[in-house]
Amino acid sequence: MRHLALLLLLFAFGLTLPACAQKATKTQKVKTKKVSKSPAAPAKPAKPAVADGPVITFERTACFGTCPSYTLQVFADGRVAYEGRRFVPQVGKKELRMSAAAVADLLQRAREAHFEQFQPRYTQNTSDLPSVILAVRQADGQLKAVWVEEGEPENVRELVTYFGHQFDALAQVGVLSEK
Repeated sequence: MRHLALLLLLFAFGLTLPACAQKATKTQKVKTKKVSKSPAAPAKPAKPAVADGPVITFERTACFGTCPSYTLQVFADGRVAYEGRRFVPQVGKKELRMSAAAVADLLQRAREAHFEQFQPRYTQNTSDLPSVILAVRQADGQLKAVWVEEGEPENVRELVTYFGHQFDALAQVGVLSEK
């Protein structure tokens, strides 16, 4: 009989232990909560992205053939950080320039095309297509990127093609295919 009573006590104790542990956890959370000494302290707004950062990035990815592969970071003042990777006239890093007005024109074209509404990726999973990754700084300071491979709507194709022609000429890659 003693053993049965002992087992019942252990069983009851085992059932109440998780509840006690849960209460202790809640108590600990309350105790570790920090209280601000200045109750009227205003919350700091989230900072937008750094003003010195690129306003446009453009990348042509490689394919299994001889597709040019390079990346550009375009800044509002016209500075362009170029990195050529494969099948381009200049491999490696180089600083290029374009006018601030040309940068503003590219940003305006992106706004007119409603870039902020583009999907993040246009692809149909073909294995050997080069891609274009275009990112444009939005009004909220975030750099929104769009990956274009195939199957994109006409307005996306037109914008990416226009940017591609501008940047291919700047990087002296020449006019490539429509992608």
